[in-house]
Amino acid sequence: MELDKRIKSLSDVLTCFDIERAKDFLGEKGYFADDLYYFTDLGSCTYGTLTDACDDQAGPFHMREGNAYHQLFIPECSLKSKEKRYRPYTFMEFTAIFTFGRPIKFRQKGAVGFERYLILNGYQHEQHEGRTVTYIYIGPQGYTLDALFNDYEWQEHYTEDFKPFGMEVEE
Repeated sequence: MELDKRIKSLSDVLTCFDIERAKDFLGEKGYFADDLYYFTDLGSCTYGTLTDACDDQAGPFHMREGNAYHQLFIPECSLKSKEKRYRPYTFMEFTAIFTFGRPIKFRQKGAVGFERYLILNGYQHEQHEGRTVTYIYIGPQGYTLDALFNDYEWQEHYTEDFKPFGMEVEE
C-alpha cells in the first residue's frame, strides 16, 4: 500500500496507541479515517479539527465538525506542503500579463545573478505539422511558450520573487 504523497511517514498517522502524543495536536486541523487504506489518498479522508483524544469512545480521535470519533488521525502540520503545479501560459494568458513594448526581467531557472532585463518586442505564429507554434520575442531572441515555461522564470515588477512562465493548475 502506497500512502498519499503528502504523508512523510506512516508513523505520522496517529492510532489508538498514540493518544498521549495526539493531545499535543488538540485544536489542530487534520485528516480523520477509520481505516488505514483511506490514507492512500487524503482526499478520501474526512478533514476537520481534533478536539479530544481518549480511549473510552468508539474511536480515540474526536472531530469537532460532525461531532464524530475516528480510529485514525494525521495532523495537517505533519504533512509535506502541497506543491503547486503549473502549465505553460496560452498566448492569451501571456498577453494578459505582459505588455509588448515594455521591459521584462527574466532568467534561466535558478540562474541567480544572471537576470536579463529586455524589451518584450512582439510575437510570431507559425504552423508546424498542423499546429500553431507561437514565438515570443524578448530582446532579439524568440522563445516558444513551452521553452519559456520549461527553462525560464520571470520577476514581477514590485517583488523580488521569480515565477514560472505558466498558470497554476487547480487540483
